[in-house]
Parts: sequence; structure tokens; C-alpha cells
Amino acid sequence: MQYFVTAEWIDPMGNIPSAPKDFAQVIDQAVVPSMEALAKLAAEKKILAGGVLSGSRAISFVVEASSNDEATELVQGVPFWIFMKWKVTPLESFQHHSAFARQASQSLNAASQ
Repeated sequence: MQYFVTAEWIDPMGNIPSAPKDFAQVIDQAVVPSMEALAKLAAEKKILAGGVLSGSRAISFVVEASSNDEATELVQGVPFWIFMKWKVTPLESFQHHSAFARQASQSLNAASQ
């Protein structure tokens, strides 16, 4: 199954550091390890495409997972998980939806005859 994942940086504890040294610590301890973890998942073909949304503190990607549970575990395994607001949406394949739409059209046409 494929999932479309988006995440936006939030401040869950209301204390994003304002001092440059403290903010650098957040970058070193959360942002960089998270980007490295996501790059590793991409190399392992768990993330099929994605990246950082230019000019923002948000990311988006498509993940391959065998279940909702696996998708949840993958997302929650990213180091900056707690600092992000996540949305994970299952994707329906184009092939499946095409077949479904064709069936719906045939049913509607048959009903109107």
C-alpha cells in the first residue's frame, strides 16, 4: 500500500528556542538525524518520492508500507516526529480507480435504460 504523508513543524511545548546556540542544538539533535533517517528510508525504497517543501518547515513524501501499522511505525520512527503535525493518507491506485469508475459508469448507464 502507498500512503501520502505530509508533516509540518509545530512547537508542541511552546518553547522553540530563540537563542542561536539553542536552535542549533535542535537542528543537530532533531532535524539533521530526521533528514538522514528519511534519506535512508528513501534508499531502502520505503519512501518512493518526496522531500522538504521549499521555503517552509514542512515535508511531504509517498511511503510504501504493507499496512496502516507499518506506516504509523515508519512515521513515528522519525526523530523529529514529536515536533511535527502529521497527516498520513492511504492512496488508491489509478488502475483500481479506473476499474471502479468504469463499473460505476456501466451501472449508471444500465440503470437509465
